Amino acid sequence: MNRQAWLRLVAGSVFAILLVTAVTAQRGGVEAFEIGATNTNEMPLGKEADGILGDFVLRNDKVEALIGGNQPDRRANMMTEYDTPTPGTLYDLDLRGAANDQLTALRPGDQRGALNWVRIASDGRDGIAVVEAVRTAAKGNGLAVRHEYRLQPGWQHIVVRSEWKNESREPVEIAPAPVWKEFSKRWQVGAAHVGDAIDPFDKRAYAWIPLNGQPLPAKTTIAPGQSFTTEIAVTVAGSPLAAYGMAAALTGETGEVSGAVRDSGGQPAVHASVLVDIAGQTLPAYPDAEGRVAFRLPAGSHQARLSDLGRPDASATVQAAARRPARLDFNPPPASAVRFNVRDEAGQPSACKVQFLGRNGTATPYLGTDYRAAGCDHQYHSSTGQFRQQLPPGDYLVRITRGPEYDLVEQEITVKAAEETAVNATLRRTVDTRGWVSTDFHAHSTPSGDNYCNTRDRLINFAAEHVEFAPTTEHNRIFDWQPELDRLGLSRQIRTIIGIELTGRGQHFNAFPLKRDPYAQDGGSPKWSSDPRITAHILRDAFDGGSNRWVQANHPVVGEIFNDRNRDGIEDGGYVGFESLVDAAEVWSTEILNLNPSYERMRGNEPQVLENRTFGWLQLLNQGRHMWCVAVSDAHRIFGNGVGSWRTYVPSRVDVPGDIDPDEIIRHSKAGRMMVTNGPFLEVTLDDGTPIGSTVIAAGGVTLKVRVQTPNWMDVDRVQVLVNGRQPAEYNFTRDRHARMFRDGVVNFDEKIEVKLQRDAHLIVVAVGEKSTLEKGWGRSWESGMRPMAYTNPIYVDTDGKGFRPSGDTLGHPILVARAARN
Repeated sequence: MNRQAWLRLVAGSVFAILLVTAVTAQRGGVEAFEIGATNTNEMPLGKEADGILGDFVLRNDKVEALIGGNQPDRRANMMTEYDTPTPGTLYDLDLRGAANDQLTALRPGDQRGALNWVRIASDGRDGIAVVEAVRTAAKGNGLAVRHEYRLQPGWQHIVVRSEWKNESREPVEIAPAPVWKEFSKRWQVGAAHVGDAIDPFDKRAYAWIPLNGQPLPAKTTIAPGQSFTTEIAVTVAGSPLAAYGMAAALTGETGEVSGAVRDSGGQPAVHASVLVDIAGQTLPAYPDAEGRVAFRLPAGSHQARLSDLGRPDASATVQAAARRPARLDFNPPPASAVRFNVRDEAGQPSACKVQFLGRNGTATPYLGTDYRAAGCDHQYHSSTGQFRQQLPPGDYLVRITRGPEYDLVEQEITVKAAEETAVNATLRRTVDTRGWVSTDFHAHSTPSGDNYCNTRDRLINFAAEHVEFAPTTEHNRIFDWQPELDRLGLSRQIRTIIGIELTGRGQHFNAFPLKRDPYAQDGGSPKWSSDPRITAHILRDAFDGGSNRWVQANHPVVGEIFNDRNRDGIEDGGYVGFESLVDAAEVWSTEILNLNPSYERMRGNEPQVLENRTFGWLQLLNQGRHMWCVAVSDAHRIFGNGVGSWRTYVPSRVDVPGDIDPDEIIRHSKAGRMMVTNGPFLEVTLDDGTPIGSTVIAAGGVTLKVRVQTPNWMDVDRVQVLVNGRQPAEYNFTRDRHARMFRDGVVNFDEKIEVKLQRDAHLIVVAVGEKSTLEKGWGRSWESGMRPMAYTNPIYVDTDGKGFRPSGDTLGHPILVARAARN
């Protein structure tokens, strides 16, 4: 070997040793660093991960945390604090590398508002990593505050030390306890506070405890010149019991408990809970993928109980003692369960929604939180139709659907103890919607902040309800669902584009397509304005705008926005010209045949009077204030507020969702070629094929071609043509009075209707099932009580060729104003 080769070998070996040493130090040590353009891949990941450029990471070999930087308007999401930035807040906390952050935010001492700085006080090279968030007395009106986040090697918690100093001349009251969100359940055990993930099956929980072991006061007053200090530890673990045990061990004597939950065949009971009573509270521990459990308990004797759907409960006593590990094992019988194999007519696995309804004395089961696709209330939503669900033994009616284009499949099953029942089903797409696609222009998941539905679960929900085009419309955050669609393998079933719902304390808007900066606050979202016309202009022009930009008004209070701007009950024209600035508005409802400005519905046991926004829309059309109607889900959950009920069908030259051209969808929608429905598929054209949304010149009237299809779980028994919002008796067709016009089977109605007109009119066709509901498709969710309904956007008929002239008819009531919504 020559000298140069020998030197290269030595240099390479030295570099390798240094690299191994550096990596070992990093994994075995602790560090703090700021997120910049080159290290965004170092941020914690998970359902609630919210890091951007300028934030700070603390991590050791066990945990990783993210603290919000001092960027303008910094907050984890819209609802961290609705109107107030929260820099210097703990936004993410997870086990190192687990990609399972479930913490929205923990704000020490109710931290909110602007700071002077957030910075690294110690980068970890001396054995402790510290990030500090500071507001000086000058900025804090005489009250200085410093929050210090600390991490050391080996800790599975972080310590937050907060100090307030009153440099003013008057006493100052503070709220020293941290504020955190959001959890499916919270407990307080002594001085410890514990929270479980919104979906407990995500197996992530947190606890915080004052390190002096004493509960923090809700309020305290600091005299001039005095200080007040708190120090808490925040733990993260796989279950509430494990998180609590770690916190309790920092302030008192605890004992280690470990064990396993495996059935008699050795299979781990991964959905089980081991429930332990502590100081009047019952905390769950969740077995991991191998069935193992591990936690710490205060010294003493504790009762433990095993609970798992489809298995009998079991109990045991465990004795916890310091420095004397205890063992706790459960060996239950195999779970009773149902295994599903749901396929389409081609034999391929099919997305679906399954309902489980108890029969013959068997209770309808509760499978889990409303936010989860894989078991929400009594339903299970699957993107593949291949799954297993544990159930208590008993008799069940199983209903399987995939939105309103597919027939429902029903099976009666008996589930036996410790046995698995097989359900095989084929879903048939009987409703022919070729040339149209099912859309939902407005739905949410957890990045919106006002709900905690995992984006993964929302997309499975779309697939199970057969929504084909769904722009990404998170609240006040430009976001993109496409990466998650790719991960789920749903890119051929659902098409999305980047968009937003821009929100404030007033009119909300959806807009798409937009451009996203994933590492900027709110994805680079523009700002909302209280004047909806300004917000509409902002969204129209953002990112260079373009003719394909869609802007819609969400759930408008029609009486206020269009007619009564100052909400004094007197018509003033509202925000004049607003309707010309949006492409459509969410003015649909089931009340289109109710010609009254308000309607009543029950909210629990109390009646609630609501504005009939669809009536308000018909009034606007009659005043010449044109605006298209779009129907959406505005979904925030899976069960009870999921997608799949109200939707909008739009023409498309392709029927494969993955091939949908968003520009084509937007172009048709801007032209009013939209049919809104909660189930029935309604097709309406003029006799010559002219589509809905058109303006035509036709002396004496027009002939409408009307066709209605429904799957086997709903029915339509009335077709009504609205003429300028009115319901002429001669264009009211019912199954009772016009039996020959209605059919059994998929096609309920297929007729030509001659509409005679002496003056200009807009025509809307409504199809409704007045004697039926959607119960079979929705079970015990509120949507089940709706009548099947669909209607079109208007066709404008100019009878004399001199331009369309609105009727001016207010439909028997004064113009809708804001007061009507409040009475």
